[in-house]
Amino acid sequence: MVTTATPAQRNRNRSRDLVALLLGIGIVVLLNVAASFVSWRADLTSEKRYTLTPATEELMGNLPDKMFLRVYLAGELPADLRHLSKSTRELLDEMRVLSDGLLEYEFTDPSASPDEKTRMEVYADLTKQGLIYSSLHTEEKGGRSERIIFPGALLTYRGKTVPVQLLKTQYSVADPEMVNRSINNLEYELASVINQVTSTFKPRIAFTEGHGELDELQVKDVQNAIAEQYNVQVSRVRIDSQLTSLSERLEGAAYRSNKYDLLVVAKPDSAFTPKELYLLDQFIMNGGKVFWLVDAMDPHLDSLRRNQFSLATPLHLGLSDLFFAYGVRLNEDLLLDKSCALISIPTTPYGDQRQMEALPFFYEPVITPRTGHPIVKNIDPLHMRFVGSLDTVGTDSIEKTILLTTSPYTWLLRNPARVALNRPDNPPPFEKTTTPSLPVAVLLEGPFTSAFKDRVTDAFKANSGMQYREHGRTTSMLVVSDGDVIANRVDRAKGMYYMLGYDPTARSKIFGNREFIINAVNYLLNDESLISIRNRSVALRQLDPARAVSERNFWRSLNVALPIVLSLALAGGLHILRRRRFARA
Repeated sequence: MVTTATPAQRNRNRSRDLVALLLGIGIVVLLNVAASFVSWRADLTSEKRYTLTPATEELMGNLPDKMFLRVYLAGELPADLRHLSKSTRELLDEMRVLSDGLLEYEFTDPSASPDEKTRMEVYADLTKQGLIYSSLHTEEKGGRSERIIFPGALLTYRGKTVPVQLLKTQYSVADPEMVNRSINNLEYELASVINQVTSTFKPRIAFTEGHGELDELQVKDVQNAIAEQYNVQVSRVRIDSQLTSLSERLEGAAYRSNKYDLLVVAKPDSAFTPKELYLLDQFIMNGGKVFWLVDAMDPHLDSLRRNQFSLATPLHLGLSDLFFAYGVRLNEDLLLDKSCALISIPTTPYGDQRQMEALPFFYEPVITPRTGHPIVKNIDPLHMRFVGSLDTVGTDSIEKTILLTTSPYTWLLRNPARVALNRPDNPPPFEKTTTPSLPVAVLLEGPFTSAFKDRVTDAFKANSGMQYREHGRTTSMLVVSDGDVIANRVDRAKGMYYMLGYDPTARSKIFGNREFIINAVNYLLNDESLISIRNRSVALRQLDPARAVSERNFWRSLNVALPIVLSLALAGGLHILRRRRFARA
């Protein structure tokens, strides 16, 4: 039997429901007010995508003054760049919270103006300030249009403005892998530039000269990048067998004091004298860091251009004893790699026209970093030229880390090695190689022993002016068996240079040489904060393109139908529940 509620009961029920509603609203309002006074976040991603590294947290927590970042990733962007823009905004939100409001930022579309002249002026101004633009081509209504974007930002601090390039390589269309690498590097790039403008650490860095090393224009890009990062003047030093070239004697000190923190030896082509070797050795014994970029073989490029072939011969720089004492051996050979760069080579003439064709040049390997070491992690492949192999040798006190190796398809040419321009037509049998993945860069760390141990007399040791040191302080050095890895392309006629990693075939910077050199300098100078930031990696979970196309209709239908079905099921369930409840009453 169904009973009907009296008016008094209905009033009580209505009052009870009203009180419950008001109580619920009051609780929600109180929780919102309380939450506004409490800052709490949880990062549930496996790679801690939204969590800054301790080094960045410390950097942002100790900002001495206000800074402003203007990001030019706004407006109509392709999907991949929208992803980069979103990630940049999320990262800046985190950094702003930690900076206690000292970091401010704004997203701007440099193409927002409808007036073409104004847009051109904006583009010219951004280019002048150091940002690199990308040109995107899109198809619209049967036509083709071009759009200029600046995937970067400008940081202003105490009246100084510095550029930050957020997209690291510049193809005409950003691919997901490139964007992923850029997102991985976002925190490093931003923290690096913030550290650059706020740091008081001023390392002393010098490039050696006097032995045919790369000249200033050939290393200009890296030299400028290092100078900007540390806000220092990078020097050039000529050793010339002068005792005071690398170190000085301090009154009361047992050993000489180095004048520099880091020496860069970039592609020497003539032998060092024994006295110069001694000075380099003692520089290392006194804690100096050295970045060696050394060729073991001379390919005689003049003969190669003139005769289409040449014989590569050893350079005999006199560094072998030093390297052997420190734990590495530079072999006198040349490596051919199936993973290589393209060069333009004249081929069969077409009519009276000389025809050029881009062909793989096995003497110029493209090295893909395969280790997780911070120096090479998350950087693009490196372009090398006429590289030789390295071996490590037994020195117990030194830790040796192989940073770069060639590909599994490497062919080794021993001294003397024949170099021929027609090699693309006659490749070696890479699949049958017995010398795969050979080391070309090794990091050495620890307390080194002098290469002159047991080679100097007691009288020399007792010479107070020389202050000979047999066992060195803990330090580090990096040996790369290719001097060209640091050389940027130059246009001597115009006196200009290209960014390191620029490829004339692609007409863009696509190689990671620049990042490798900068990372190595950071590491050797113990700039651990920047290195630890570079360690982080964010995975890009891409859709399977084939499945995305084949299953598109299914997932679209599911997205539309599933909410409706769930709503109907919930409503039906509530209806049945109410019917049963009132049926019992």
